[in-house]
Amino acid sequence: MKKWKKICYGCLPFLVAMMLMYILTFLLLIGSGLVWGLFHFEQMKAEGYGFDGLFANEAWMGRFQILGSCFIYVVFLFLFGIWYKKKMFPLEPSKKRIMNLSMFMGVIIFGISMQCLCSYALNLILPLFPETYRSYTELMDSMGTGKGIVPFLYMGILAPMAEELIFRGLVLGYEKRELPFWCANFIQALLFGLYHQNIVQFVYAFCMGLLLGGLWQKRQSLKLVMLIHGVINISGNLIAFFKLNFFGREKKEMLMGLFVSMMAAAVSFLFLLRYKREAVSGAKKSL
Repeated sequence: MKKWKKICYGCLPFLVAMMLMYILTFLLLIGSGLVWGLFHFEQMKAEGYGFDGLFANEAWMGRFQILGSCFIYVVFLFLFGIWYKKKMFPLEPSKKRIMNLSMFMGVIIFGISMQCLCSYALNLILPLFPETYRSYTELMDSMGTGKGIVPFLYMGILAPMAEELIFRGLVLGYEKRELPFWCANFIQALLFGLYHQNIVQFVYAFCMGLLLGGLWQKRQSLKLVMLIHGVINISGNLIAFFKLNFFGREKKEMLMGLFVSMMAAAVSFLFLLRYKREAVSGAKKSL
């Protein structure tokens, strides 16, 4: 029974993150509406808006959503950073890991190829489910993908750092104390998928969570998985920003792209795993 309590306790960072996400989003939503209403009171009065008029301006609410997400993840970084520093960081190995050009290029190739792999797969599968495709497209648009520096900051820096602290840092750290690594890794990846709260993101977040958990186990570096996570998100944002339509419209082209990106992801992932065995000692710089 005591072991099961500890296993359940390992899920606590996920539950805290979800609770804070809902509470802070609600408070920011109310605050944003009140601010808009304060500066547009006469307009609301003239047009006969009630309380719901505070949230009627879509442009304002769209800007709020991105800025609010940035604020929430800053809070996450502060709270979960302290949690991780006190509970997990002292237990991590003190050996330094090297980050040289070849390692950095492996990270870049893996991150970009995983983003391309997901994009090709989604372009092949989602059109078969029109309603799911529409919902997913609207979600990406609401996040501001490819629309300026604030979404870039949110998706490329704040979200990867905070989410890696929560899932690979805390959840995986707690669970692998009580369970075999494969089981602990499955749990944290499952929670990582559920955290995204939609079926499309659940699937690829779960798979990505498994891979990042495996890299964390081999490399023992949270900074490495943060960097990879950031590269994946940034590459997706840049593809949207520059409107790069290299996915192709022909099924053969997309299948070829899927195969090439899958091979690049597999080779670079194996390289990142293998690199640990070659560079554990004698490192001059800490990752």
